[in-house]
Amino acid sequence: MRAGRLGATRPVLETRHSVILFRVGPYRMGIDAGALKEIRHDDAGAPRPAGCEAVVSAHALFGVPAKPEGRMLVLRNGGVGVRVDRVERMIETRELRPLPLAFQGDERSWYCGLVLVADSVCPVMNPETLARLAEPVEEKASSSADTLPVIPCEAAVL
Repeated sequence: MRAGRLGATRPVLETRHSVILFRVGPYRMGIDAGALKEIRHDDAGAPRPAGCEAVVSAHALFGVPAKPEGRMLVLRNGGVGVRVDRVERMIETRELRPLPLAFQGDERSWYCGLVLVADSVCPVMNPETLARLAEPVEEKASSSADTLPVIPCEAAVL
């Protein structure tokens, strides 16, 4: 550190975000890696996935047909499992871009931001909203009133 006319300069702290990228049907989404407790193989036939008090199917949220095999993203807070098709990878990004003004009403709580992945833009899911939408494991059907809008990565524009 140098001392100058205004005193010692401080190093700039870079904020890094770790994001897990996953697929639900043809759509790529992300979720903050710090919000996850674990990622495990999903046996959709299991009545109560180990450690999960409630489960939310990302397929039902986005109106995509479910596949027989997939992954379960277990959220750190609340014991909620999220069923997805597959987990792609984890990325680190310097910034989580804010949602454009085109996102209105409840959409602003469903997503917490956008990340740039190579040459595409992916929405990052808000884990608190997923926990709120999760159904207890004993219940079967999901309401179509809580479906989330799908934003394909290829079509999203900042």
